[in-house]
Amino acid sequence: MSVAYGNFYYNPFHMLSIFFLLGSTLLFSMHGATIWALEKYGAHEEEDEIEAPGTGTERAQLFWRWTMGFNANAYSIHLWAFWFAWLCGFTGAIGVLLSGTLVFDWFQWAIEAQINYPQVAPPPVVVPFQ
Repeated sequence: MSVAYGNFYYNPFHMLSIFFLLGSTLLFSMHGATIWALEKYGAHEEEDEIEAPGTGTERAQLFWRWTMGFNANAYSIHLWAFWFAWLCGFTGAIGVLLSGTLVFDWFQWAIEAQINYPQVAPPPVVVPFQ
């Protein structure tokens, strides 16, 4: 794909897809690590504990509110991770559909969009005392 359409890495939808892939991986790992760390408080029973005070789920929510500055509760973290994972596939599909239909050379497109500079030969290297 990259060779056929002139360096696919300059495709902005590919860039977004990778961002959402890494973002969803980060969200899922943060969530899993939090639940695992608070398992002794029963945080793995999220549905039963959502509104109960002093439970592992409430402790997890307080930790992330203090760490990140906003409250990531048991519902919102699943929702964020789901949308990041879904957008990874969606933006990747858009990038693949644009390749070869509207854009035939992503490297040239990046130069025209001023994302990349035109390739210019480097100046000659002068070695003294030779």
